[in-house]
Amino acid sequence: MRKLVLSILFLLGLVTNSFATGSVGFTISGADIKSTVKDDIDNNGSTDTTKNISNDVAFASVFVEKAINDNISVGIDFIPGTAEFDSRSTTQSSIKQKGSSTTTGTNKGTVDVSRHVTLYAQPQKAITGGLKVFGTVGYVRAEADSRVQSISSTDKDVSETLNGVKLGLGLKAETGFGFIKLEYSETDYDEISATTTNNTKITADIDTDILAFSVGKSF
Repeated sequence: MRKLVLSILFLLGLVTNSFATGSVGFTISGADIKSTVKDDIDNNGSTDTTKNISNDVAFASVFVEKAINDNISVGIDFIPGTAEFDSRSTTQSSIKQKGSSTTTGTNKGTVDVSRHVTLYAQPQKAITGGLKVFGTVGYVRAEADSRVQSISSTDKDVSETLNGVKLGLGLKAETGFGFIKLEYSETDYDEISATTTNNTKITADIDTDILAFSVGKSF
């Protein structure tokens, strides 16, 4: 991940022309994280249960941008720390061995995301005064740590890379100290999965709807 960030910053530094200006800033976001969780109890390719989960989170990020010309900027956005993207629990009864008593408990699953980086391009168009409308197209990469706790098997921890595509639309206004942006975006992440020791495969398809407010300073 560190090599990816350094490579992106290096590429941004290669964007040079008489217009190009840089900017830095921070973003406060509120996200509705929606997950479709599927359980394949015997891992045979069929879906035994499906559950839709919604989780509201707030987080901050920092960004670096380069304006190529009046009509487009490119940048990188980084979320420091870790955020819980998914959390699920369900009550289950289980007989671990034939002839034994029934055990009732709670199965749990969580997905924590860290090192969340978005590489993006923002085409924009002036509409009046210092106000612009812009779109966002981005590639997202993060580290996802999943933990599955099952009453019928041992706990399972899985770490994997989470990739996604971001699309957004917003408004940008120039101010006396820099600029501000208000944006609505959606990110579609790839599916992630974990398989417990009793051969139950749990798959989560995560999507986010985000409303973000940004403040930036050009230099």
